[in-house]
Amino acid sequence: MEPEEARSILRHQKDERYGFGFALSPYRGCGHGCRYCYVREYPNALHKPDDWGGWVAPKLNAPELLWSQRHKLHRARVFMASATDPYQPLERQYRLSRRCLEVLLLCPTTEVIVHTRSPLVLQDLELLKAFGDRLSVGLSIPTDDDTVRQVVEPHAPAIPSRWAAAERLAAAGIAVTIGVAPLLAVHDAKAFARRARASGATNAWVGGLRLLKQDPFYKLLADHGWLKVLDPEYKEGIRAAFQEAFPARKRPREAKPKVEPSTVTDLPRQPGLFDRVG
Repeated sequence: MEPEEARSILRHQKDERYGFGFALSPYRGCGHGCRYCYVREYPNALHKPDDWGGWVAPKLNAPELLWSQRHKLHRARVFMASATDPYQPLERQYRLSRRCLEVLLLCPTTEVIVHTRSPLVLQDLELLKAFGDRLSVGLSIPTDDDTVRQVVEPHAPAIPSRWAAAERLAAAGIAVTIGVAPLLAVHDAKAFARRARASGATNAWVGGLRLLKQDPFYKLLADHGWLKVLDPEYKEGIRAAFQEAFPARKRPREAKPKVEPSTVTDLPRQPGLFDRVG
């Protein structure tokens, strides 16, 4: 753990799907240490890619910085977080994500997307509900098989606990998206998609896995017989199963265009965003 005083907290970001304006990361590094995470490639001068998961720097002044920059957030979208998990284990101690959300709650025209793989998000359930329809929560569930998770995400929460979190969030009236990203080995694609829909999620997306140059993760995939996850046809098959479970809803002709509440999206390659959340 390496607490620090950050110099900035909002990073300009554009995504072809959401078009949001800023990414917000209350932590640098991530205690989940997922073995495929793209952020391994760009930690900092003090840490090698192999050290990923072994260090975390809480940005102690993140809420204060966000408050001082809140004028930038009028009619903007904020994604929390693109380079870390806002609900990694240290959030229990530092509550930086919660404190940042409390600032965002006071920005009435700001939309917020929280993305995590941790049921720890439930500790802020009442705060999340207070945002109403200007907040959504994405839960990363890249596989339906927890034995796969134990190999590639050994320090991240178990898959069943993520399903339980999705169900509680949805039952509380919070818009939930299931992020099958980065796509890992799946046991039963159709059952996986049906499980996602049964959780109460209204949206889902499937994102591919991008390896680093000479990535040791390739050998891990090969050793377990999981190289199929790199095949575009494999990803398309998983995506088709989710499209069947989350059919796009037709809107009346007179309705104004808007983001459909129940769709499956195959996301573009956008470094640091949804196809590689770590």
